[in-house]
Amino acid sequence: MNNLQTAMESIEKARIIAEKCPYRPKYHFLSPSNWMNDPNGPIFYKGEYHLFYQHNPYGDNWGHIHWGHAKSKNLVHWEHLPIALVPSNELGEEHCFSGCCINNNGVPTIIYTSIGPKRLSSTCAEQWLATSLDDMITWQKSPHNPILTLDLHGELDVREWRDPYVWKEGDYWYMTLGGHIHNTRAGIALLYRSRDLMQWEYLNPLCKEDKKSKITGLNWECPNFFSLGDKHVLIISPYKRVVYSVGSYMNHKFTPGNWRYIDHGRVFYAPNTMFDKQGRLIMWAWIHDGGIGGWNGCLTLPRILSLDHEKRLKFNPVPELQTLRESHFHLDNIILSPQSSQILEIVEGNCLEIIAEFEVNNPTSFGFKIFQSKDHGEFETIGYDIEKKLLWAGKEKGKIESPFSEQHIRFHIFIDKSVIEVYFNYCECLTSRMYPKSDDSEGIDLFITNNTVKLKTLDIWKLKSIWE
Repeated sequence: MNNLQTAMESIEKARIIAEKCPYRPKYHFLSPSNWMNDPNGPIFYKGEYHLFYQHNPYGDNWGHIHWGHAKSKNLVHWEHLPIALVPSNELGEEHCFSGCCINNNGVPTIIYTSIGPKRLSSTCAEQWLATSLDDMITWQKSPHNPILTLDLHGELDVREWRDPYVWKEGDYWYMTLGGHIHNTRAGIALLYRSRDLMQWEYLNPLCKEDKKSKITGLNWECPNFFSLGDKHVLIISPYKRVVYSVGSYMNHKFTPGNWRYIDHGRVFYAPNTMFDKQGRLIMWAWIHDGGIGGWNGCLTLPRILSLDHEKRLKFNPVPELQTLRESHFHLDNIILSPQSSQILEIVEGNCLEIIAEFEVNNPTSFGFKIFQSKDHGEFETIGYDIEKKLLWAGKEKGKIESPFSEQHIRFHIFIDKSVIEVYFNYCECLTSRMYPKSDDSEGIDLFITNNTVKLKTLDIWKLKSIWE
C-alpha cells in the first residue's frame, strides 16, 4: 500500500468521528477530517476555484504535512480532490510546507517549501516545484528540485526561509519568501526573479522589519505581495496576529506605510490571496483549533480585499455566500436601552448570518449575546465599546483605530457552530472561536450597558451547510 492510500484510509476513519463533533463548522471550508492549517496556492483554473491547504492526514495534530486539495465553481460549495502533494520520503522529504500555485502557460505549477529530517526548517529549507498535466488531479515533482536553496544569498544568513508567493511581471516571474536574518532579530521578505521558474536569482530584500513598529514581529511567514490600484500591499504573518501595510514599490523594493492588523483575532493566521477572473482580490486564512476529536482547523470565509479612499484595506464577504441563506428575520428603527431584553426571543441558531446597523450618539458599549442558554444565564458576547474603541468577540479583542463615523456602526457577523467572523464597518475584521456551553445554547439577544442606541436595521438568516 502506498503513502497516498494509507493517508486516504486514515482520513476516512477520522471523518466518522469528526462529523459527530457538535463544534464542527457547517459552512466554513475544512478538510474531510484530521489536521489542516495554512491555505496554499488558491488559483482560478478552467472555470473553477482551486484551494490547497496544509494537511496531516494521519491525525488531528500537526505533523506529516501534505497538501490537501479541493475545488469549487462558486466559492461556496467545495469538492474534495485527492491529496496533491505527499512528502517524498525517498528523497529525504518529511513535510511539504506552504507555497503557491500558478498557471505557467497552461501548466499548473506548485512552488513550495520542502523540509526533511536533515533539512530543518530553521536552517536548511529548500524550495521545490511540482506540475500537473491532468487538470490538477495528480502532481509530479520536478527532477531538478530544489529550484532554490539558501546558497543564493551568499553570506546573508537567512533563517526560517519559507512560504513562496509568486507573480508575473512582464517577461519575469517574481517570488517573495519570508524568514529572518540570523542574529539581527529582524523579520524579512526577500525578492527573487526568474524567466522560466527553474533558474532563480536573488535580487534584494523586498522589505525588512521596521524597528519602530511594535506589531511586525521577529520572523515573517507567509508573505503575500500584490498591487491594488496605484499601491502595493504586503501581508506578513509574524507568529502572532497577521499584519499588512499599504505602500509603494520601486526598484524591486517595497516602502511600507503604517502597519495594521488585517484581522484582530489570534486564531486567524497565514492568509493567502488570489485574483479571480472578475479581477477581485480574494483572501482566505487558517482558523486555529478544532473540537472534540477527528478534526482540527478550518479556513475563513473568502473575503474580498479592496482599498478605501484613505488607502486602507476594506473587507467584504464574497456575495456568493448569500446563496446559503434560508429563513430570515428582520427588525428596524428600535431604541435600545440597558433595560431592553429578549428582543430577539424568537430567533435562535448556531449557523447564522447577522447584519446590523446602529446609530450611536453617546458613549456606551453594545452588541449581541450569542449561544444563550434557555434560562438566559449562559452566553457569549460580540460587541463594541465606543469610549475604549474596543471590538470583541468572546475572548478575542482588538483596539479599533480605523477612521469611520462612530454614529453609524455596522456589524456583519457569521456564526458557524464554534467559528465566529466579525466584519466591523467593513474596515476591520475579528475572527474568534467560541464553544457553546450546552446543546441548547442557541439563543440570540442584544445588549447595551448605558445610555441608548438606535437599531436602524437588523437582518438575521439561518445558513445551510456548504456540503449539502
